Amino acid sequence: MTNHRYTQIIVPMDRYVNRLTPKAKRLVAILEGSLLLLLFTSVVFYVQ
Repeated sequence: MTNHRYTQIIVPMDRYVNRLTPKAKRLVAILEGSLLLLLFTSVVFYVQ
């Protein structure tokens, strides 16, 4: 059984990201990393 919601969201995003220039891909990776870091720090400070 396949998860159609997953493929309907991920496949177009993957195609869009593959068309980006290397500089744009680097920017997207930096933004993802900063959001992940923000999420991690918010969880750490919420727990304490």
